[in-house]
Amino acid sequence: MRRYAATIFVLALLVGTAVAFAETERLKLQPTPIQESFVQPAFSPVCACPLARAAIRIGLHRANTVSVKIRDQAGHTVRVLVDSKPLPRGRTQFAWNGRDDTGRQLPDGRYSVVVHLRHGDRTFKLPRATVLDTVPPTVRLVSVRPTELRVGGRILVVYRVSEPAHGVLFVNGNRLIVTYTKSRTARLQWKPRRAGLYRLQLAAVDLAGNLGPRSPAFTVRVRSSA
Repeated sequence: MRRYAATIFVLALLVGTAVAFAETERLKLQPTPIQESFVQPAFSPVCACPLARAAIRIGLHRANTVSVKIRDQAGHTVRVLVDSKPLPRGRTQFAWNGRDDTGRQLPDGRYSVVVHLRHGDRTFKLPRATVLDTVPPTVRLVSVRPTELRVGGRILVVYRVSEPAHGVLFVNGNRLIVTYTKSRTARLQWKPRRAGLYRLQLAAVDLAGNLGPRSPAFTVRVRSSA
């Protein structure tokens, strides 16, 4: 009798293991509920620019009831963007203004996005976090050459920024050139089209959209090509 009981127990264990394995394999073959996601890498609620809100996008494989929450680095939920809202299949976009549920602006830092799907009772932390950054970068002029040239020539400006940022060149107060690079030390070129004395300044705009203060002005004289 004991032998039969042991045999039955082993068979039940094997069957249970096989069923669990089959269920695991079935789940692997099912489409991922969130088929795509995007979280804006950095934003600044005070920049008065297109990056003033963090764009968040998810694409659902099928319709579901969704909650979207923002969590700080300690894992605390600081904002509920969506609470048990039915969403259709496909792509839906949200925006976060950097404030908590009471309307208070949150401190600079890294924040994660957590999505809960009621159907299937599954919670996902999106792979990319967003950085709330309100501190503008500073820029320092390293060199400019030449300071006198003829129309048709180019001016090379070398600068250094306090953080990964794009360089911005202002000519007579007008914003003309932006260098799209994240290098701390970089260069930009300007080709004047007319003769004259030009007043140039540098600034930097960081990846969150904060535009920093302009550098002291420097002048360049452009002579006629004739």
